[in-house]
Amino acid sequence: MQEQIYVGLDLGSSQCQQAVIGADGRLRFSRIVPTSEQHLRNAFTGLEGDVSVHLEAGELSAWAAGIIGPLVKSVTVSHPRSLAWIARDPMKTDKRDAAKLAELLRLGRVHEVYQERDNRRQTFKHLVVHYEHMSREQARQKSKIKARLRTLGVIRKDGRVFGDDGQSELGDSIGGDPSIRKMIGQMFAVLNQMIDMQAEAKAAMLSFAKQFPEVALLEAVPGVGPITACRFVGYVQTPRRFSNKRKFWRYCRLGITRRESNGKRLSHPRLDNAGNGSLKDVSRKVFEAARRTRADNSFKRAYESSLANTRNEVHARLSTQRKILATMRAMWLSMSDYRNETPSSAACDI
Repeated sequence: MQEQIYVGLDLGSSQCQQAVIGADGRLRFSRIVPTSEQHLRNAFTGLEGDVSVHLEAGELSAWAAGIIGPLVKSVTVSHPRSLAWIARDPMKTDKRDAAKLAELLRLGRVHEVYQERDNRRQTFKHLVVHYEHMSREQARQKSKIKARLRTLGVIRKDGRVFGDDGQSELGDSIGGDPSIRKMIGQMFAVLNQMIDMQAEAKAAMLSFAKQFPEVALLEAVPGVGPITACRFVGYVQTPRRFSNKRKFWRYCRLGITRRESNGKRLSHPRLDNAGNGSLKDVSRKVFEAARRTRADNSFKRAYESSLANTRNEVHARLSTQRKILATMRAMWLSMSDYRNETPSSAACDI
């Protein structure tokens, strides 16, 4: 029987710290490994025994896990919030961090983060993130333009100024030095380029989404369009990563956190801000779009029923957002069509 070996790997942009301990908890060795594919392969190829590796989730964790995975028994990626023993140590060094990662894995005290192994879904998530990034940058540039115009006494609260006609009219209305008009023109040129790039990012995302039948399936949900369906599928990756809907709600920042000690409440219950904010935004946008539709749907009825019971618009909205997420997850799990049924009140409770 091979000996169980635990390895902690503290990732850095230029170098990584590797710490190896045995089943008895004694440190075998610790060394620095340059951050490159070949050096990581060499660092794990020579290890003997059943090797389990522990990483902290970050920008390099998915890349490193993909390299190390085929060479070892298992790779565990933990959420940084669960590693307070490491983060709050006053004597924090890479060597100590790596040793603690290995020790936590040996003790089984890890909070594992899901890592998608399907390259297609990883690529799709990158495309979704890129589209969202381009959308945010475009909105930020529009805000900068409006702020700059206000300094010139031009106050525009509508979006028509960003169209071709609006830009032409604006050029005529800005007086003063010609260099000012040139400056505003450059800002609009950057915006127009961003709009073109966002359109290209959207086309790439929608084209790649055709590989996933669940995207078209979810578009039948009231308030869900192609972009919303892509965002949902891109970030969730697989609905089976969550054992129940309450864990899914918490990942979407719709779970409730409660803090008590000695039988006393330390703070009021509130939404837990850990998780994926984009999925919370998806549920909010679907809720608003479903309420705007003229046709009756289960989400409208769920909101009205919850509002009648609680007399609290925020509580009713959050309950409906949870219902939306649970419905979309259930449809994806069973690959079944949307059914416009009246939901039970229990389905919306946290």
